[in-house]
Amino acid sequence: MRISNSMIWDSVISSTNKALADYYALSEQNASTKKVNQPSDNASGTGAILNLRDSLSALEQYQENIDTATGYLSSADDVLTTMSDLIINLMELAEQGATGTLSEAQRESIGEQVLEYFKEMISVANTEFMGDSIFAGQLTDVNTYEMGLGADVTGGTLTDADVLTISGDSDSTLRVEFLDSGTIGTTAIGDLDYQYSSDGGDTWTTPTLTMGDTTLDLGGVQLELADGAVVSSEGDADGASTLVVRPAAIYQGDDEDGAEVMQYGASSLDIEAEGLFSSKVMVRIDTGGDVTTDTIEYSYSTDGGSTWVQGNQAEDGLLTVPGGVLSLQPDGGTTVGAAEQFMISPHTADINLAISDSSTITINNVGKDIFGGLYQAPGEDYATAESEPNLFETVGELVGALATNDQDAIAACLEKLSAAQEVVTAAASDVGAREQRLVAASYGLEIRASNQTSQLSTLEDADLIALTVQLQAAETVYTSVVETSTNIMKLSILNYI
Repeated sequence: MRISNSMIWDSVISSTNKALADYYALSEQNASTKKVNQPSDNASGTGAILNLRDSLSALEQYQENIDTATGYLSSADDVLTTMSDLIINLMELAEQGATGTLSEAQRESIGEQVLEYFKEMISVANTEFMGDSIFAGQLTDVNTYEMGLGADVTGGTLTDADVLTISGDSDSTLRVEFLDSGTIGTTAIGDLDYQYSSDGGDTWTTPTLTMGDTTLDLGGVQLELADGAVVSSEGDADGASTLVVRPAAIYQGDDEDGAEVMQYGASSLDIEAEGLFSSKVMVRIDTGGDVTTDTIEYSYSTDGGSTWVQGNQAEDGLLTVPGGVLSLQPDGGTTVGAAEQFMISPHTADINLAISDSSTITINNVGKDIFGGLYQAPGEDYATAESEPNLFETVGELVGALATNDQDAIAACLEKLSAAQEVVTAAASDVGAREQRLVAASYGLEIRASNQTSQLSTLEDADLIALTVQLQAAETVYTSVVETSTNIMKLSILNYI
């Protein structure tokens, strides 16, 4: 067979390129310490490598979430420990104040100490982590609590529910007594005199509540009473209607109580959702009518309207749905029309972080459920938070009782403080349990990350010892190919003539 020059050239170039490509590939592995640097290096293993890298990235994010959650919960643990210590100190002061041998001046002095503790407790409850309030639910950009004013009804025919709002500011506890008996507001017959004192009853100011008015003017404080509230004077069998206006902690965060309802229809009804809803619920009226007398047929959906549970019936305007009840009650009208819809959206306060593929943890807390205070629900006036016992309201009452020398009220506050201590202790236990979950989750992530890192290393990491031998061999082959090719290219028939 005749071997032409072009065949020799092609063979030389092919051999040289192959040797160079082998040497370059091994050099790239040596530089990166990876045996798979591009999909073509291992087509079947590339998918597994990418999946492992994605999984390790997710594990890193879970660990970051755990670190964040640990910071939040560790801060909460410190707060609850501090709060528990402060409660113990307050209980000691309340016990002193309840002692019958103390003078009015001594109780007033203890009250000043309690007030300072109260301010410190509010400051502690406002603790932040990385700039976020940890006891304000999802409203992390606000102070959990602000100092305000509250009122305690201590005598007469007036009730706590008759006190609607208190605005303004006062450096001292105010004692208010009615000098006339009668009715507050639009049904009043004549003016009503009352008096208030800011020095424990040593001196009094006597204003007049004019007929039709519902707001007491207490100097720099305005106290609004319910229209129709009944008050009594000292000469009545129930005694004088008396109020004590004292410091209060007002909760600024949000909560998980109840839900809001959006109406898509024209009926004029009082619409409320009552219960504990875990997700949004849509309600559709199938057969309308009078909510006070007719049977209302309706459907509901928990997946945004994709599917509906039909055939439900309601009496008295109470529609049972997953999580609670949608209440439709008369308010200017009594009928609900067919095809009307309602969307129940639950209040949410938890901040949850994923700590594994299938597990999340709540990193924050709802302060009013632990410390109480006053709270303004959406669309409502400020009222006592529903948590019982209510720590901050108890401390506020204690300040007022000490300032007005009310020994019985002081003793009652002592019992409430003891119960509030149990609530704080239970909250600390809950936080501690969540911290333990984080420790276990972090350990589990460490094991998974170690196993997956080992798998990834097996698939893509180069054996450096073997690679060094292979690289030297490839270099030798390439050098030999180049030298041999050079010698071949120099050959000519003229060398043998």
